[in-house]
Amino acid sequence: MKRVIRWAPALVLAGAALGCRAPEGGRQVDLGLAPSLLPNLGLAASTSAAIARSPSYEWRAEARFTDQFVDDKTFADNGLPEAGNWTQLELGLRGLSTPEERSHWIVRFGAIGFDALGEPNLIEEPGDYLGVYGSFGRETDFGHGFSIGPEISLVAASGPDPFVLFPQLTWGIRWRPGAQ
Repeated sequence: MKRVIRWAPALVLAGAALGCRAPEGGRQVDLGLAPSLLPNLGLAASTSAAIARSPSYEWRAEARFTDQFVDDKTFADNGLPEAGNWTQLELGLRGLSTPEERSHWIVRFGAIGFDALGEPNLIEEPGDYLGVYGSFGRETDFGHGFSIGPEISLVAASGPDPFVLFPQLTWGIRWRPGAQ
């Protein structure tokens, strides 16, 4: 798992560079960046490519790398030991409702792997975990290929702890090069 996480930024960039052929015959790759909250605070970077599209929906293959490097002790001492870095890689699908509309609902789901170091928040044991995620959110386009919006995810995974379940929050910006 640590090798995958170490190479995750390169995998995300390679996905953006190669893309997939969109259903219309051209590449429709997008890039995303978002602050990520829970269990720590950090950044998520993603890329996705269209794999199916109609006026009422769009499905995209997506890769997202998250590095949460700031613990809550940075802002307030809660009496607990400081948590270590949290890094994760998600590979899955991202669906958009009414992609031609200015604002649309999004749903994401797929496989996740993460590495929790130190004394992690929300789980009991540090180590490598594998699992699944699902999320729900809303995006609004604001021109020149940019969109912004919130998302909440639920992660279920297994590792040194046999079963963990926790939420994650993001509020990201996404850019589709070449979009109007």
